[in-house]
Amino acid sequence: MAPRLFHDPDDGSGPEGPRGGWLLPGSHWWAALAVLALGLYFSFNTLQTERGRDLSRRQAEVQADLSDFRARLETDLYASVALVRGLAVQVLLNEGITDAEFQAIAEELLRGQPHINNLSLAPGFVLTDIYPLAGNEAALGLDLLADPVQKHAVFQAIRLDEPVLGGPFEAVQGGTVLAVRIPLWVDVDGVPRLWGAVSMTLDHERMLRRAGIGKLEKSLQLSIIGRDALGPGGEPIRGERIPVAANAVKVPVFLPGGSWLLSAVPREGWHEPGTWLSPLFLVRLGLSLLASLAIARILHDRRRIKHLAGVDALTRLPNRRWALRHLDRMIARGQRGGPGFALMSLDLDGFKPVNDTHGHAAGDRLLSELARRLADAVRPGDMVARMGGDEFLVLVTMPPGTDDDWVQAMAARLREAIRQPVPIGDHWMMVGTSIGIARFPADGSRAEVLLHLADAAMYRAKQGGGPGIAFHAPALAPAD
Repeated sequence: MAPRLFHDPDDGSGPEGPRGGWLLPGSHWWAALAVLALGLYFSFNTLQTERGRDLSRRQAEVQADLSDFRARLETDLYASVALVRGLAVQVLLNEGITDAEFQAIAEELLRGQPHINNLSLAPGFVLTDIYPLAGNEAALGLDLLADPVQKHAVFQAIRLDEPVLGGPFEAVQGGTVLAVRIPLWVDVDGVPRLWGAVSMTLDHERMLRRAGIGKLEKSLQLSIIGRDALGPGGEPIRGERIPVAANAVKVPVFLPGGSWLLSAVPREGWHEPGTWLSPLFLVRLGLSLLASLAIARILHDRRRIKHLAGVDALTRLPNRRWALRHLDRMIARGQRGGPGFALMSLDLDGFKPVNDTHGHAAGDRLLSELARRLADAVRPGDMVARMGGDEFLVLVTMPPGTDDDWVQAMAARLREAIRQPVPIGDHWMMVGTSIGIARFPADGSRAEVLLHLADAAMYRAKQGGGPGIAFHAPALAPAD
């Protein structure tokens, strides 16, 4: 069984270095985790930057698609308004128009315009003439200023004195339509008089399809806001309002008398599924993990090498180098008000005959067993070190109020642990030990002085023929 190794409370480590393999928990993992955290930070930060660029690119693509749709829709609308203006000009020039003239002009204007449902005249804002009449009979006699659905756009056209787009709404003759109303003023004896309006209704769905809404809605969640050309403050025309958090692309559609607002987001969201698991991101994560593991292994090995320099290879106890460092630390701690301690120098009695009789292998096994016994005999925090050959050094902290009797008892305990027989192969081997003791601060305050005093006391114990334990005698002390 390996000896219970000393653990230094001053620096949180022992001469044995990190216990177990490098994959086990240890302080080296803190640096590794820091490297991993840094790698993850840069990986995610880079990913966010890439996602930001991807978002900007996709938003630009959606912006371009919406702009194309808007351009086609505006072109169709204003081209249609130009046709109605042509009819209005005829009414103004002739200070009115006959039914036959209206039918002929309307037929010519609507040729090749399948998205226009009808043209109509509304003197006094009451529909009296409509082309084509078939299917639109229900609209005749409709008072535009009294109709709750259309009157807002009609009053807006009168107020602005320009064409205004109304709707979409359900026409009385059926179907969802857009309506363009152009107010007309005629000169009566030099006084402008509001004649009424020239109107046109457009097939709402056909207008949107002509502009390409079908293609847009395959990949985009689309919203059109602004019924009666009231812009962002109007009611939804198509789809629901898209939440602000969705980062929708917004494009205004400029209409006669107002505007609509187009908003769109991709149906699958701005980022494609699996972005977080992109190969490049996984490579970065893998490199971060490998870097952290490499740092952990390097730090573990460096610490292991450093500490192994303070370990006796045979007994796994602290060696002379480590023991002297620890002695210096204990003295410094004592000078700052820490506890006193006893330094015991041990030399085995009768060890050389074991080597001579049974060989060095048996001697090594005996030393290993005695080292284990010494380490088990002291308290946690006390130190047992092998100084070389068959010499050991024990440093025990003296609790407040203890005296030489307590130290004597501790030394006797160590001596008893040594003198018990040790089975080596087919033989039982017994050795003794001589122990010399020096105390801090009573006997000295420097490491070399305490070591000298303990060694001198040990030689007196070896030569004295007594219990094998001797304290420092003042007559043996060098100047401190």
